[in-house]
Amino acid sequence: MLYLFGTMFILAGLLLSLMACAGYALTIRGNRAALTYGRVGVFGALLTVSALWLMLVALFLARRFEVAYVFQYSSTSLDTFFTIAASWAGQPGSFALWALFSAIVAVLLVGHTRHFEPYVLSIFMGVQVALLILVLIGNPFAPLTDPRTGMLFMPPPTEGHGLNPLLHNFWMIIHPPVVFLGYTLTTVPFAFALGGLLRYDYDGWVTRALPWTLAAWAFLGLGILLGAYWAYETLGWGGYWAWDPVENSSLVPWLVLTALLHSMLVQRTHGGLRRTNVVLSVVAYLAVAYATFLTRSGVLSNFSVHSYVAAGMQSALIVFLALILLGSVVIVLRRLFDMPIRSLNAHLLSRDNFLVLGTLVLLVIATVVVLGTSMPVISAIPGVGHTLQDIFGSTFEINDGSAMTGAPLEDGRFNLAPSFYETTTPILALVMLVLLVVAPLLGWHEANPRTLLRTLLWPFVVAVVSTIVAIILGVRQGMSLGFILVSVLAMGTNILTIVRTMRGGGGWLFTGGQVAHVGLCLLILGVIGSKVYASPDERVLISADETVSIYGFDITFDGWEATQDREGNPDGKGVLNLTISRGGSSFTARPEIYLDQTMGGVMQTPAVRSRIWYDLYVSPVEYLGENDPNRPFLEAGETVSVGPYDITFQGYSIDQDTLGQDGKAKLNAELTVAYEGSETTVMPKIQIDVGEEDEETTFEEIPTTLPGGHPVSTAMEELSSSQRMSMLTQRMVILNIGGLNLPIQPAQAVLTVSTKPLMILVWAGVLICLLGGGVAAFRRHIEGQQRLVRPSRVPVSPVVAGQGSGE
Repeated sequence: MLYLFGTMFILAGLLLSLMACAGYALTIRGNRAALTYGRVGVFGALLTVSALWLMLVALFLARRFEVAYVFQYSSTSLDTFFTIAASWAGQPGSFALWALFSAIVAVLLVGHTRHFEPYVLSIFMGVQVALLILVLIGNPFAPLTDPRTGMLFMPPPTEGHGLNPLLHNFWMIIHPPVVFLGYTLTTVPFAFALGGLLRYDYDGWVTRALPWTLAAWAFLGLGILLGAYWAYETLGWGGYWAWDPVENSSLVPWLVLTALLHSMLVQRTHGGLRRTNVVLSVVAYLAVAYATFLTRSGVLSNFSVHSYVAAGMQSALIVFLALILLGSVVIVLRRLFDMPIRSLNAHLLSRDNFLVLGTLVLLVIATVVVLGTSMPVISAIPGVGHTLQDIFGSTFEINDGSAMTGAPLEDGRFNLAPSFYETTTPILALVMLVLLVVAPLLGWHEANPRTLLRTLLWPFVVAVVSTIVAIILGVRQGMSLGFILVSVLAMGTNILTIVRTMRGGGGWLFTGGQVAHVGLCLLILGVIGSKVYASPDERVLISADETVSIYGFDITFDGWEATQDREGNPDGKGVLNLTISRGGSSFTARPEIYLDQTMGGVMQTPAVRSRIWYDLYVSPVEYLGENDPNRPFLEAGETVSVGPYDITFQGYSIDQDTLGQDGKAKLNAELTVAYEGSETTVMPKIQIDVGEEDEETTFEEIPTTLPGGHPVSTAMEELSSSQRMSMLTQRMVILNIGGLNLPIQPAQAVLTVSTKPLMILVWAGVLICLLGGGVAAFRRHIEGQQRLVRPSRVPVSPVVAGQGSGE
């Protein structure tokens, strides 16, 4: 029944979205009455998609584990917030969340597109149809069935598999929705660009799409920031930026959106770059579609710790990507060459030329990232992988799959390691910074070189002084010094522009771009400090109540502690209690390390202590509990040295002489003991008394003597019934050896400790950059509301060839 109702909601949303597409398509063809059907489809799709989403969340909150998706990602141990977040932890739920955001944005577009409504919404709802088809394929309401028989589980399970421990993080609640909202908003300029072509309105769409593009840029950037911070505080994800293919897949559309924003400004000012903006709007959404394919088709499963893998999705995602690509190409080619073109300013020192150069640099960076990210796909082409390995492997470090699979992939697939990006992108980023130095000082017409140089004087002095200070502080790498010089210089010219704008009466609304540039400069300075000049990871072994000194800090290990949930119940997790002191002040750090019973792996979360100039990063590697060498634990076939003995546990055997006597039997724990050059078999016994029907089975130890005269027995009497059965079935034993009185080894923790300078600039830089984008979006929204657009209804003849294209 749940499957039926859920599927009905998906199908209803799909049909209403198709109805909206058809209604708007008929409106474009002149049937004004069909506009009503288009709007009914949009609002109806919102209602049905909202209903399916609320139903999915309700199933999670109600712990309906008979639903396969709920069983796979939820459990009774999750609190309310994580139970809701678990609904988007897998592919079906995340596509449903994406479809919900898309339905909401579609309704907002109805009221903000005016004459563009049928053209934009017909495209936008077409994308919504594709999303709902993906939801239907991965149906989150499908019942849980036995994989062997295909039958439903009866009775339904009372417990679920649970959420991956790495996702038990506050940012799981926020990060995915923000990224999907960014993806959704990226659809808007895509739809406006194609709608503008269909409407023969080659300028008006830019005015309407610009605020939405800024919003998409800001939300996608915020999603990248949240993901970076999440990775920073989670071990195994390579720090805040590791050039992981999944991380890159969100970075590429953000870079394209950044390029699009700058080229849009050129068109909005004097009509240049019309064709470029259409193409970039399409490419931005194609980058989103391609990112979806990369992260959800499983092609990156051997190369990324973030990748989804789900059966049956790869073909659907290929079709999704192909339809977006083919549909866009058809519309663009039909109209692109009918667009009028306008030349750019002939003078190099003009803002539009620098914006064009900046756009080109951003696109080159995006292309480099796409190449590296796509290498697992490219190298999967038969006969290509090993050849490309030879080409790229001679210059860059490559990952042939060994990092995650333990052995190279036989078909030659590989991924480019971070060194590829760290080698190719810095020089491009430096060029971009140079453009940021000059561009804010330029007008739309030719600038006076002498005036420009005078304006640059004081920012240049500050930049040189900052670089000298960096040298004094120990910075020696030429590239790092170059970044410091140009970043401070660019920051100075942009701050100067902000001050001039405010003094000139422009107001804070006109400073968004420059604020974003300042944030970018701070980010780059933070990256230089935290990546290039971070201290190496120092590995330390510290015993309980012991203190070690490293990087000027005194670290005392106070023991391991089991933690509790909000209700005060054990949550199965644990922390290392560390007291860290320096210069008379101290604080407590509690990095997590525990064995997750569900996933069967050790979970580790670092402790990060942030200061103004650096972060102290303490990562747990291993916890070694208190060890009593007089009580060794052995598995069958294992040998352990205890005092003068080398003891090997061979397994258990039944004493045949006692079998079946009054419900009693004796087990022998067979030990091979090497002592003073000779081997002896020693068998401490365990007498098992099954007792009467209602009585509990008892275990009695029967000790024996080791060759050196020390008594030895098993420790079965001290264990619970379930522990005894586990020890017997898994052929494990705990021995008690008397008389040796070996000292007990205290609990120990293995840590890695490092310092990461200027991390505050990384986070502050991104936030300031996004703040600038938000200010710019607000300004463009206001301007878009005030500006009347009178689009042409027929194609306009191109400008004569002699005037140049400006493309």
